[in-house]
Amino acid sequence: MLELDLDRLQETVVECIAKQQFGDAMTRIKLFVEEVINDPETVGVVLASRELDSLCETLADAYYCDRHGEPANAGRGTVILASELVKAGGHVELIKDYLALELFEAPVRVALTDLFNRIDRDHIDEWEALLGCEVFIAEESSLGDKLGVLTARLAEWKPCTIVSVGHNQDVVCVMSAFAPGAGNRYYIHHGDHHLALGVTCKQFHHVDLHNMTFELCKDEIGVAQQYFWPLSVVRPSQINTRFLRRGSLTTCACGRMPKFEAGTYAFRYERAVALILKATGGYHVHIGELTAEFIEKIHAELDVAAVSHDRFIYIEWVASLSQALIEHAVDVYIPSFPIGGGKALVEAMAAGVPVVTHESYRSRYLGCVNLAYPESFVWSDYERLVDIFRLWNEALLKAHAGFALRHFERYYSKDAFLKAFEGDRNLAPDVPPLRIYHGNRLQNYLDIRRVREQRFVELESEKNRIFAEWSKLYAAYEEHSATISQLQLDNERLASERHALTMTRLEHQVGRQKMRSDDMSQSWKARARKLFGVMFSNKKS
Repeated sequence: MLELDLDRLQETVVECIAKQQFGDAMTRIKLFVEEVINDPETVGVVLASRELDSLCETLADAYYCDRHGEPANAGRGTVILASELVKAGGHVELIKDYLALELFEAPVRVALTDLFNRIDRDHIDEWEALLGCEVFIAEESSLGDKLGVLTARLAEWKPCTIVSVGHNQDVVCVMSAFAPGAGNRYYIHHGDHHLALGVTCKQFHHVDLHNMTFELCKDEIGVAQQYFWPLSVVRPSQINTRFLRRGSLTTCACGRMPKFEAGTYAFRYERAVALILKATGGYHVHIGELTAEFIEKIHAELDVAAVSHDRFIYIEWVASLSQALIEHAVDVYIPSFPIGGGKALVEAMAAGVPVVTHESYRSRYLGCVNLAYPESFVWSDYERLVDIFRLWNEALLKAHAGFALRHFERYYSKDAFLKAFEGDRNLAPDVPPLRIYHGNRLQNYLDIRRVREQRFVELESEKNRIFAEWSKLYAAYEEHSATISQLQLDNERLASERHALTMTRLEHQVGRQKMRSDDMSQSWKARARKLFGVMFSNKKS
């Protein structure tokens, strides 16, 4: 786990700048942000940091120091900076809308940092055809090299406008947006459930997409140069005019799995689906990729509620949500929870589909209540959810369809967006008023406590596992120590026996030598006596 020490991070980044190690500095900032956004306790709570943004500004000032003084607006065209493009990404829908509305000076290019090094380059031609513009990818693997190649391209293209739509932790995207020469730098605040880099950078025109972040950034965070470009979609060619076409209520939710994973949140999508289907006797359509394991959890809840699996309809992806809602005879749209999806909610209202939103007890910024029409139903517990879905009939559905369309036309239609985009900066934008929010701090505390207890249990289990392993190793060590001690004793005994045998062998060798000497001595004396005897005999003769 990375140590989250802001002072130490600032010191380290300054040290990296002094050594011209800009890539290392960016990596440290990115890892710090990721550690924060991956902590469930920060979701909907920690949304911006002046300290981190100031680090990015300091880093950019040092990186572009040799280009200070370059004239702004010397070039032409627009570059939209993003981390990556994905089929079901809300930021991709924003880019598509901005391109379709021709908001920015041509030529428009999309430049991708490929922050996570996972873009499939074989599909770039498809993206260029879909977006109708050039798509460039920084294919280098390191953050420093990515920034280098993007900076070089920006210097070549000389855009007068840079639009940043990067992921929350994309420090490369933020750094590239500081590139000298551009007269307008727009920061699209779309990653608004988590901490995001760039929110408070004073060099950017800060763009909020809905009333919640607009009020937050204006009153609490206090951003400079704030703009309001509401979430918008082109009104579909068809709107929903017929209801209960399946003979019973059909509901729908849309979004990728991370928006539906409850974690420690008290209310789970799997159970909500089962309760809705049991209350309505109808069908539920889910649009968006889910894992097989998650679908199995939904089926398990359906089994508990005695609801047939075929009443849950799973669709992995659609090109247009508003069109899919019409095609699949959806009567009521339910935004994702515990993390809401604002863009999908707007598409549902554009198609004249009634909506039912969930009020998150953790933070108003996690739900979609404030994006929906004021008359829409809101649930905050399972009991209220069931009560709401027992109310629907054709007359009520038609009434809510009218509420949805009128709300869409005023705040989220093409005309409403262009009015906000082109509006007088001296006049306050037409921002939907916020509803009164009632959170539940006790429940949020209990969730946090549950996480801590679960973590404690995991740590206790890990401690016990490590201690058991240590006990086994220690027992083995003791066993081997005894064996080693016995072997050492045996070795000493054998060495002693070897020494004794060696001494015995030496004694035998000495004895044999002595015997040989004695034999030789006796043999010499015998020969001498014999010689003396011969000599004496000859003398007598």
